[in-house]
Amino acid sequence: MKHETKEQVKNWLLTIMILTLIGSFVLFFMGHYMAGFLVGGIFMTISTFLAQWSSDKSADYIFRGEYQNNRNKWNNKW
Repeated sequence: MKHETKEQVKNWLLTIMILTLIGSFVLFFMGHYMAGFLVGGIFMTISTFLAQWSSDKSADYIFRGEYQNNRNKWNNKW
């Protein structure tokens, strides 16, 4: 995926997260507890997905950086 497309997907997911969180609280305060739990579950699912994706992305970035540094270190000695 292109960088712009990834940013758009991330922005849409964050917008949906905010709306589901607000919607969940509104539904709870209006007395629609089952719908509030459902919308809150959607919020938790999206937030867990984004957190795991961000964690994997960070770990991959660190791994690639360390691999590249170690490869260059050993190649420059010879």
